[in-house]
Amino acid sequence: MQVSDGPPAPRRTPLVMTGMLLCAAVISPTGVAHAADEWSPPSSYTSTDRGDGTYSVPLLRSDVPDISVERVPAAENDEGRDVYYMISTTMHLSPGAPIMKSHDLVNWEIVNYVFNRASVGDAFSLRNGQNSYGQGQWASSLRYHDGVFYVVFNTNNLGGAYIYRTDDIENGSWQRTALGRGLHDPSLFFDVDGTPYIFHGSGGTSAVRLNADLTAITANYPNIFTAGDYAGQPFIGGLFEGAQFYHIDGWYYAVIITWPSGQGRQVVMFRSRELLGRYTATGGVNTYEARGVLNSNGFAQGSLVPIARDGGTTDWYGMFFRDTFPIGRIPALIPATWSDGWPTFGANGVVAVDGTFIKPIQLSPAEELFARQQSIVVSDDFANDAAHKPYLDEQWTPPPGGEQEIAPNGSRLDLAWQWNHAPDNRYWSLTDRTGWLRLTTGTVVTGDYVYTKLANRAELAWFEEARNTLSQRTFGPRQSVETRMDISGMKDGDVAGLAAYNRGFSYVAVKRTGGVNTIGVVNRGQPFAVDLDQATLENFLPGSTASLGEATEVHLKADLDFAAPSGQLWTTFHYSLDGRSWSQLGNRVGPQTLDGSLAHFMGHRVGLFSYATQQAGGHVDFDHFLLSDTLTAQGRSLDTSRLDAAIAYAATLDEADHPADAWAVMLARLAEAQAARERGFGTQNQIDAPERALSYQLARLGVLRVDPAELPVTVRAQARCVGGDAYVAVQARNDHDAPVDIVLETAYGQRSVPDVAPGAHAYQQFNVRAAAAPAGTVTVRVSGSVDGRTVTTVRTANHPAVDC
Repeated sequence: MQVSDGPPAPRRTPLVMTGMLLCAAVISPTGVAHAADEWSPPSSYTSTDRGDGTYSVPLLRSDVPDISVERVPAAENDEGRDVYYMISTTMHLSPGAPIMKSHDLVNWEIVNYVFNRASVGDAFSLRNGQNSYGQGQWASSLRYHDGVFYVVFNTNNLGGAYIYRTDDIENGSWQRTALGRGLHDPSLFFDVDGTPYIFHGSGGTSAVRLNADLTAITANYPNIFTAGDYAGQPFIGGLFEGAQFYHIDGWYYAVIITWPSGQGRQVVMFRSRELLGRYTATGGVNTYEARGVLNSNGFAQGSLVPIARDGGTTDWYGMFFRDTFPIGRIPALIPATWSDGWPTFGANGVVAVDGTFIKPIQLSPAEELFARQQSIVVSDDFANDAAHKPYLDEQWTPPPGGEQEIAPNGSRLDLAWQWNHAPDNRYWSLTDRTGWLRLTTGTVVTGDYVYTKLANRAELAWFEEARNTLSQRTFGPRQSVETRMDISGMKDGDVAGLAAYNRGFSYVAVKRTGGVNTIGVVNRGQPFAVDLDQATLENFLPGSTASLGEATEVHLKADLDFAAPSGQLWTTFHYSLDGRSWSQLGNRVGPQTLDGSLAHFMGHRVGLFSYATQQAGGHVDFDHFLLSDTLTAQGRSLDTSRLDAAIAYAATLDEADHPADAWAVMLARLAEAQAARERGFGTQNQIDAPERALSYQLARLGVLRVDPAELPVTVRAQARCVGGDAYVAVQARNDHDAPVDIVLETAYGQRSVPDVAPGAHAYQQFNVRAAAAPAGTVTVRVSGSVDGRTVTTVRTANHPAVDC
């Protein structure tokens, strides 16, 4: 059984002493030694990378809808290789419009958000009876042009469409421009001459032209083409939205989702030589041809993604999502085969659910391992050690009395976390108690909130009304979440706990009534009533309760099963007073399924919450948030082998081989893993969380490893055509912590660049002085100081042939 009946037997544990790692192997509870070379961590919870050069679809196993993907070529970033960024819809969540990053298009992690708050008004702040459930930010478009990143999205209830821009997508601040009108599913597109347009619409595709600095609309082009223009085509009908535009080989292509009657969701593409179609064509006729390009298992809506190949060619993939509720809308990377100027996606147009494809971009072994550790969900110890991001410094004119509500409170959460609506920063903290998340009730629930999106004005449950619920995405097919909660600060009428939620929700909570703390389970399923008795709705289920007596702390565990059967979520809750001996609370609850009203219209979330029904000011503290993909019901023995292997592998590393800052982070994760090992375990969550955190940092060290006898440098060589001439471009990045001199050498000349600062580049584009160049090798010589002595390091890189 995964949930144990008592504390485990003592285990031998390697130690960290004065910065030195001791013990190169550990002994598992079964007595089997785990050598360091056995460390082979699995892919993350949201990676479908199989570790053998293939991946399965859908990707990520989480809710990432309305995707837009953009490539930044190697020559235009400081990494020396193509980088991909992806954005998604997060509606009422805060922060919103997440920026995800990948080098291989399969493994992704969140690196930023476009905004902290989409508004400081009542609707986005879940304040004064207003809410943005099912509304807020929708369908972002991400584009990179002339060194600037642009994001466009529409808001259904917050003043229409907005453009955000930054020159640093990962660490920069965003400038916001209101366009003053709604643009359904907007798609930003820069024409070949640089003119910016936004395409938009449902049932028909329209466009607006923007001024040169993208601050205002200057022209409108309604209904460039509509669904009605293609009457009789079997792949046209329903939805007809989500258009994204591309220019490929002289053609303008649009990618659109449709949903013909009696069929599944599918992808249709349109192409024309004239971007604005009937508005510029002779006779004003529709110039866009249409063709169905993917009709398989509901994969639809998203981006085309270019992948640069040797010789200057480009492969195209589709990044389309699939409805997989109650998890959500999950993306899939699907290769395209082109014929006569049209793509077909998948294997002859078929994409199997859980089917596999060869990874389109191959990384080095160290890079592959690190990529597979990246995730969009995380365990968390609430140590307030996340990097500060500029979106936290947004400047707003606060609402009356709201100055303190929006003021930063010095707490920084991991990027995987989002609030249910914008938080009130007075009533949550990572600093009030070190290593704990404190949620304080700022108001008393009223029962007066309604869904403003729904015509019938259905009421919200108390749980939905609660401010400052902190959440992450769920992941499939199975997910376990564990937390420890200090309940000593609760007041009568307070309810606090751990939830798996959408409009339908299940949660385990502590309820304080008359000074007595009781734990129990609440489940809200369909059908959803319009008028609610909130107190009755959120009563504990019979047979699911237990008295906590004088206990001031309680451990909670939620096991989410999306696979029994598929399309439903069943959740089982457990509790413990010591983290070792656990008890199940009632039977599993469910099913939670897709809400056809689309009142929330996102996948289920897992969240930590607290609300007051009688008086404000009570608080609860959460010590940690521990993830696993093993459920108690699976009946597995606790398995420490991967944790033991990670600890043992760490002992084989040499501090001198790695950057000091990355080494320090690894040591911190190692100390946490060893401390967990010393305490012992009561659940697989308690094992998996420190193992995943340590393995991530160990894999990161593998990418950052340097030879102290050499100067670290990243070299990239490319061949390209400029104005009909062939060029060989060489780029070298100084990864050393001091300035270096760099010499770039090619068959077509050389360039010396002195005093290249740490993190800066030496770059030169060498003219071949011909229309073609054969494949070749470039040489980079780097000279600098290491430990007081002069060192010269030579690196080479190959470039492909090019024929212009």
